[in-house]
Amino acid sequence: MKIRRVIVGLDPVLQSRALLEAAVELAGRMEAELLGLFVENQDLLHFAGLPFAREVGFASATRRTLDVESMERSLRALAQEAQRTLASVAGRTPVQWSFRTVRGSPAAELLAAAEEYDLVIANLDAPAELPPSLGVRVVRAGDVETLRRALEEAGGGILVLAGADDDLVGETLRRVLER
Repeated sequence: MKIRRVIVGLDPVLQSRALLEAAVELAGRMEAELLGLFVENQDLLHFAGLPFAREVGFASATRRTLDVESMERSLRALAQEAQRTLASVAGRTPVQWSFRTVRGSPAAELLAAAEEYDLVIANLDAPAELPPSLGVRVVRAGDVETLRRALEEAGGGILVLAGADDDLVGETLRRVLER
């Protein structure tokens, strides 16, 4: 299967740049277009609109009221940071890349994007069951051989790489590239 378009889910709490760096490297080696997708979590916005919603400051342990407007500002700031990170990593390479922000459920948005892209790389929990009509094949981080086989299959369809943490996903992609 010729991978032409790769999407990488940019988590607002990206623990490391390993996943992103590995996705850029993979897209570069496969001469594929890369899209960074940031999902504004609709559930957070719904929660912020509830009258009892509060957050506790990490450093101060002070409770603060949440509201939709401040949550939207926070999500926009996180999306801008994700875009800057993508630009700094992908900008050092010849990879053609772009960035998009959408609002919804992160897992649902990444699965919907899988219909347009050959390979989806994301650090998310794989759903227990996927509708067969979706045509998405899930490979867990760390399963290098299954990922290699899926990438080599002629009619392999769409692939979502789901894992436990960014470093493990990144390491899986790097090991696939070593071949």
